[in-house]
Amino acid sequence: MLGLLCSWNIRISRCKQDFRAYYEYDKSLPLNVYEEVIENKSGYIIIKVYFDSVNDERVPGLLVLPKREYKVPCIIFLHGYGGSKDDIRGATELVAREGYAIMAIDAEYHGERKENGKELYSPDINDSVRGIIQTVIDLRRAVDYLETRPEIDIERIGYVGGSMGGILGAIFIGVEPRIKAAALIVAGGNMSLMIRKSQHYTMPAIREYLQKEDITYEDLQKMLDPIDPINFIGYFAPRPIVFHLGKFDRIVPAEAGRQLYEKAGEPKQVYWYDTGHNVPLDLVLARILDFMDRNLLGKSFVYHETLYWMRLYGPLIGMVVGIIVVVAIIYILRRR
Repeated sequence: MLGLLCSWNIRISRCKQDFRAYYEYDKSLPLNVYEEVIENKSGYIIIKVYFDSVNDERVPGLLVLPKREYKVPCIIFLHGYGGSKDDIRGATELVAREGYAIMAIDAEYHGERKENGKELYSPDINDSVRGIIQTVIDLRRAVDYLETRPEIDIERIGYVGGSMGGILGAIFIGVEPRIKAAALIVAGGNMSLMIRKSQHYTMPAIREYLQKEDITYEDLQKMLDPIDPINFIGYFAPRPIVFHLGKFDRIVPAEAGRQLYEKAGEPKQVYWYDTGHNVPLDLVLARILDFMDRNLLGKSFVYHETLYWMRLYGPLIGMVVGIIVVVAIIYILRRR
């Protein structure tokens, strides 16, 4: 196994201690960008993008640009396991209306990069490590691409990732200095813990392989140190980060989320939801928009979460107020 890892310049902790070096790349590598506008709405456009990354990989992405006369901040997004760059479409209109661009890519073996019989979480540990490192470098190349777009304020780039996108994102933000604020949704660290306890559908095959090959979880952790978010999240400080975690998550075990949060530096914040892996995305989005407004735009007054609660409880509040008014009127009339 060690020989396989080292063959792709992936060495376990005994080979090299500075794991950030695994994510270095030649920044002079041409992007060879292809762009095509695929949607043109009244408030924004969506551009289909392809660009070159390391190892001769061609990365597909989507760039959503709000129609503004000035440079706009941008949020880079990475989807969860089995998802794709198109997962951003559900939030596109709202986020663009708030004045943010969005950049999303397909991770290795996802979306347009999907390959039959291939999984990013796989008993082929060497290939999983390679694919994760590849995807993180691809995200860095996405930032390179954003630097070529005159509409983007490169000094105000944020990151949002959910589940797998949160796990890989914790590595990405630790090695990429151009990210200024980050939100991680149902993410976790301690890779051997996640493989041992996760109920994700890919995990039984990995656990079976470990047992068959007599690989201990201690040995597994050493193999996975170069891709463990625990080893990277601390480098993001002192930039601000927020976590959204499920108290009863069994896909990315809640304990893995807690460990990742504890390893992060200040300033940091965590929201714990009384859910499993499926946290309430409407509320999460509202809180993330408030977080980005404060930390990318420098706003002191934010309102998205307040609007969320008003929409949720507004009718009830209105009914209570109405009852109070009616009771008050009846009381006044009876006293006359």
